[in-house]
Amino acid sequence: MDRNRMMLIGAVLTGVVVLALGFLVGVQPQLVAATSAESQQQSVETQNATLRASLATLEADNAKLPDLKSELATLDTSVPSQAALSSFLTELDQLAGASGTTVTGFTSSDAAAYEPTTTDVAAPAATDAAASDSASTDASATAPATAPASPTAPELVTDPLVTASNFSSIPITVSIQGSYAQARDFLSKLQGGSRLFLVTTFASTGSSEAGDAAGVPDQWTVGGLVYVLQDAAATQAEQAAETPATTAEGTDGTSSDTAAGE
Repeated sequence: MDRNRMMLIGAVLTGVVVLALGFLVGVQPQLVAATSAESQQQSVETQNATLRASLATLEADNAKLPDLKSELATLDTSVPSQAALSSFLTELDQLAGASGTTVTGFTSSDAAAYEPTTTDVAAPAATDAAASDSASTDASATAPATAPASPTAPELVTDPLVTASNFSSIPITVSIQGSYAQARDFLSKLQGGSRLFLVTTFASTGSSEAGDAAGVPDQWTVGGLVYVLQDAAATQAEQAAETPATTAEGTDGTSSDTAAGE
């Protein structure tokens, strides 16, 4: 090889080395940076999409906020966090006026701690012995009767968040005066009132007119439970503190208001 060819080859090799070094030093870091930036951009876009979805959810929830507040207020009135028997007495008087009855007595017992309800299915009643013997005698002549199906208990629904430490019930007894139709109307209004009320008893304690609208108004007794979203001890303390001025304390742990309907 002559000298010129050697110099040409050296120049070519030098150029290759320079290009390689230029790629390693200048281009490759830029490519890595571009790849990293693209990855970060995709991550940011994904995060932005998630935030936009969350924002849309928050906007939708915010639009429902007035309705949710209204529902909460209704539920808070239905099952308050305090005994609030004075407010309940006022509502009873209003319901009595709307139904044409008169509240003549009110009794509230001490609050009791919540106990989860259990559902038991009663066994079917035994058939009459004579009928059983007769059926046995005629078994050869007639087809056996199909036994009635056993009753099925309804599904029990409970919430683990509701416990004796945050829920209690107050036994209530209300005496009213009026006809049978008026008493039923009062009962219906009571069950549909703003305060949740579970009716446990409904009986007549009055005249022999037996609900005759043209006769002397009967006396009726309505018993049931109202509920408080707090423990029984705190509810009992509130019962003692907020007893209305027209209510007299009994000796058996109950209080009665005979002026509720006046």
